[in-house]
Formats: sequence, C-alpha cells, structure tokens
Amino acid sequence: MKIALEPALVERARSGELAALDALLRAIQGPIYNLAVRMLGRREDAQDATQEILLKVTTHLGSWRGESAFGTWVWSVASHHLLNQATRSPQRAEVSFDALAERLDAGSAFAERAAEQGGAALSPEDKLEARRTALACTQAMLMCLNRPLRLAYVLDVIFGLESPHASAVQGITPAAHRQRVARARSAVHGFMEQRCGLVAASAACSCAKQLPAKRLAGSRGTLPPGLQVSDTELDQAERGLRELLAMGDAAAVMRGAPAYAAPEAMLRGIRLVVEHSGMLRL
Repeated sequence: MKIALEPALVERARSGELAALDALLRAIQGPIYNLAVRMLGRREDAQDATQEILLKVTTHLGSWRGESAFGTWVWSVASHHLLNQATRSPQRAEVSFDALAERLDAGSAFAERAAEQGGAALSPEDKLEARRTALACTQAMLMCLNRPLRLAYVLDVIFGLESPHASAVQGITPAAHRQRVARARSAVHGFMEQRCGLVAASAACSCAKQLPAKRLAGSRGTLPPGLQVSDTELDQAERGLRELLAMGDAAAVMRGAPAYAAPEAMLRGIRLVVEHSGMLRL
C-alpha cells in the first residue's frame, strides 16, 4: 500500500488551496485508515485515529520541507500517532499468543463435541462466516504483538514498504527495522505454522471449527473482538485469498485481508473543520 502524490498537488495544498487539500486528504485517507485498522484492531478506533491524523497532516503541512518524500512524511505522522494512540477499547493483558491459543483450542474442542453429536455440514453462509473468522483471527494475531513490532510487520510484510522507506517512517535504522520484522515474523508465523489450518494442513485449528462456539457465544465467540467486514470487502478478500494460499506461507495469509474502505463521513468532517476554522493559514 503506497502513498504517492504529485509534488504540484502538495504545493497547492500547502499554499492554502482547499480543492488541492481535499484531493490530498482523499488520496491519503485510505492508506492511513488501513494502517490504523491493523494497528488498533477496531474500525471505530481506527476512524477516530484517522481523523486525528488527517488533522495533524493538515495543520502541519507547512512543516514539511521536502527533506523526505511526502508519502514518507505522512506515514511517519500516522505511525507516531498510532504508536501512542489511546483507544476507546484498550488492549487487555489477555491479548497474547498464549491466550489466543487457549481460545482457539476451546473453539476447536467445542466443534469436535458438536460433530460427535451429528453437526450439520457447512452451508454457503457458513463458508462466508468462516472467512470472516479468518480475518478476525489474523487481526487477533497482529494484536498479540507489541505496537513497535506490529508497526514494523504491517509496514514491511503487509504493506510492502522497502526497508529504507519503512525504517525512515519509524525513525529507526534499517538494521533496527529488520530486527523488529524478524522478531514479529518469528512470533506470528511460528504461531500460524503450528496452529493455522490455512498454513499447515496438519494443524488442529480451522476457521470452520470456530463457528459452533461463535454461534453459541454470539459475535465474540472464542476470539477477541474482531473487525466488522462488509460484504464487498469480504468478496475482495475471498478473490485474493485463493492466489495467496497457493503460495503456502503465513505471510500470504496475513496479506489476505482486504483494503478496508474509509468512511466518507470522516473526510467531510475534516473539510468542515478546515473551512470553518481557517486552520490552513500556513
């Protein structure tokens, strides 16, 4: 996921042209929102954070002097904000790989008991729900990482930023970035290779096995609170998943999440603030 803007557009926005600012914000809101979703784990928190980041970008446009690419600067503003973001749904101590493993084991055990009692075969609706479960589970794995490791992993493995770019965004050396990515990969991919049926055919857990417990317990099921995914986003993820799974590795599964659509109301709110506050007087 890239942020690439014409220099002329950035300069027009910096000079106070509202139409240019609107185009700039429209171009960057999607990438920022998708980073926020993966860092915070809930779309409501991601929307709040994205609005705050867009306001920061708007009010600090004059501080960008061109020492780095504009996209790098935007990613840096977003990343530093998200590393320190206080959410409405604070991360809890139980968000760990051990706790997630216990929840998944409980879901699988419940499914096995249900199957022994003559559980029905999966319907087409169940298969879609299993895909939603996969998205919730991969997000839960991200939330098991501390924020610096999560940020490095998302920028590198999921968004595909090259090491020099990703390290500049985080304000660390390329060597330090590579170390963070290696630690995050070891934790996430090691967990998936042991437990995830999408990665290892011998793994005990599958997305479908989590469905009986999810139905019994409501939307939460055995997983931590996950993302709300629209039907369009689910279709997008489903189309890409087949190709990614053919690669047969954990990174491919983690990249299988869709590009989450940023709410249009978010940009309208920023526009109203800018128009009524005069904050673009740089």
